Amino acid sequence: MHSSLFRKNFHERYFSLPSNLEQITSSCPSTPPMSATWLEPPQIDLCLMKDDHRQEVFDLVVDTFFRDEPLNKCLAFEIPDEPIEFTELIVSHALQDQCSFVAIDSQTQKTIGVILNIVKHNISLASNDHEDKLDTSDFQSEKLRYILNVLKHVHRNIDLFDELKTDRLLHTVIVAIDAHYRGLKLTEKLIRTSIMRAKHDLNLKGAFSEATSLYSSKAFVKQGYRIYDEIIYTKYDDIRLASLAGEHDRCQLLAKAL
Repeated sequence: MHSSLFRKNFHERYFSLPSNLEQITSSCPSTPPMSATWLEPPQIDLCLMKDDHRQEVFDLVVDTFFRDEPLNKCLAFEIPDEPIEFTELIVSHALQDQCSFVAIDSQTQKTIGVILNIVKHNISLASNDHEDKLDTSDFQSEKLRYILNVLKHVHRNIDLFDELKTDRLLHTVIVAIDAHYRGLKLTEKLIRTSIMRAKHDLNLKGAFSEATSLYSSKAFVKQGYRIYDEIIYTKYDDIRLASLAGEHDRCQLLAKAL
């Protein structure tokens, strides 16, 4: 999964970033939109993610999503090192499944947004070729394993394959938007484009995501997803997740029939 290349390029770039990084980047949709004044709205193109986008997508996810996503912040992820393992894996699977999209500023040709989707197969019915792509036991980071177990727990009361009557689902794992481009509804556009791809090109019958904050949940609800279950973080673990309250106090399982 290009580990050595990712680490070399990312470390060179990361350690040359300005000290005010937290003010100029933030995760999406875990944090509210930044207020930005555009003299003229930028022209942004959405296109299917390809291998040419790999490095920019990798950088965007680590710099934004893993910096500010509530669970990651609560567990004090060590950036840039700790997210590398998961980001490499999910980007590679997303490229393989061909259902993820990037948002590109047409003037600068910079990747300023991404939605990482994979096709989730019903493991109980699937062949060995479709094993669990996010097997928690595969990660060295205890924090990664812990978070994935939290996300797994929100599925405890429902089988979405049975609920949506299908053996394949679109799984949105991460949405990340460059903070300079907030307020342009890119998250909603990326979700909507992904749904169209899944339904019309991949013949998928359903889609789901685990929303780890109020903002991500709202974005999916606006696109027709409904909440199937949720867990309150402090009830799941009142020690490690004690700081998660208010708008970031729960993880919700959202799904939609296509």
